[in-house]
Amino acid sequence: MRTYQSLSGSRNFLSEIQNKSWKGEVHSTFNRTVNIICDSGELYTIAAEELDNAPNTLRVTDFFNKRPQVLVKTPVFSRNGQLMIGETTAIEIQSASEWHYPQIEFPKQYDYAKISKRIEQLNEWLIQLENTGGYLLNKRQATTYEKMIHVMLWQESEQLLTYLKEKQLFQAMKQLNRVIGLGPGLTPSGDDFLVGLALIFTTVNYPYHSLKQWLINSRTELKKRTNIISYSALDWAIKGSARERIGLFLNELFYGENEGALKIKMLAVLAIGSTSGGDILTGMLAGIKLTLESSR
Repeated sequence: MRTYQSLSGSRNFLSEIQNKSWKGEVHSTFNRTVNIICDSGELYTIAAEELDNAPNTLRVTDFFNKRPQVLVKTPVFSRNGQLMIGETTAIEIQSASEWHYPQIEFPKQYDYAKISKRIEQLNEWLIQLENTGGYLLNKRQATTYEKMIHVMLWQESEQLLTYLKEKQLFQAMKQLNRVIGLGPGLTPSGDDFLVGLALIFTTVNYPYHSLKQWLINSRTELKKRTNIISYSALDWAIKGSARERIGLFLNELFYGENEGALKIKMLAVLAIGSTSGGDILTGMLAGIKLTLESSR
């Protein structure tokens, strides 16, 4: 049996591994992640050490360099405080540091002017970048299909934002069905945009409680209309949690003073997936803009 060491893990995942009855099976495998679906239907992830922390995630040393044969549907279970993958692979968690997403407080109204200026700077940087796909499309390099999807994404998302701004929450719920699942990829661009939006609405002391409640009410609809990997990210965002680099970016945007640090953290978000980072960033900026405009 080969044993690997975990560097860090989300608080709840580490706790589950200590639970003798926790079990599931391998759901999907990628170059730097393995997803596990447990018996309750919740998704967990084993990630390469170079990736950042995230909800329900365990970062493991050398696992993806000396990768054991991990097949879909291989049983996964806890035993003696270790995470077992079949009977040939064990992951030790004794030395793992515990991680949790920070509580991020939405800025007070007297800071809104400062936040607006920082968002203007972000938009200037985004224009200069050669982004392709999703919401941040380089139209000079895009295919006809990518341009068509780009237009649809913005049309449907802007209509959703209009309903939310006007507090037409019933119409917003119907419009949500036109955004969820929109776009290609394992996590469609529309889903990633909604992740970004949710992370703003669920910040601490967010001024419009009805928007946060609208998100909570949307869970059932979201689950029906997208895949489990995408829904898992959405569900965690509705709970106010996401990947570590996203939290670092939001804290820098809201409370930082260093322009260089903000750009570095923005680029870290953009590096998520193929277009996911740009789509999540677009959703976060849209949520902030909606909030600032609603206060006028």
